[in-house]
Amino acid sequence: MRSYLGLETTRGWSRKTVLRMAPCLFVLYTLVVLFYDMLPANRRALSLIQWKGKDTVAFSDMITSVRRYLWMEWVFGQVPGGEGVRKLSAPTRKLIDYGLAQAA
Repeated sequence: MRSYLGLETTRGWSRKTVLRMAPCLFVLYTLVVLFYDMLPANRRALSLIQWKGKDTVAFSDMITSVRRYLWMEWVFGQVPGGEGVRKLSAPTRKLIDYGLAQAA
């Protein structure tokens, strides 16, 4: 699978760690893609980072859109004190949004 899909080697040494790494990655990838597909159209990234020749949304764009939605709509929208984030100015809210949502 490493040569076919470009997966990196695991850092774990035990057999169980190695055997559960790939399925966990596939599940994570699937969940992000499904959640991105269920996002409202105005919350999806058409393409967050654009360059010449890029015509589709990359996985990094998807995961950033999902993180942005989860932080701004779910976490700050439901926790006590979350309404304070909505009271912030648009540039400050955008700074928080981009700081929390960027892929590591």
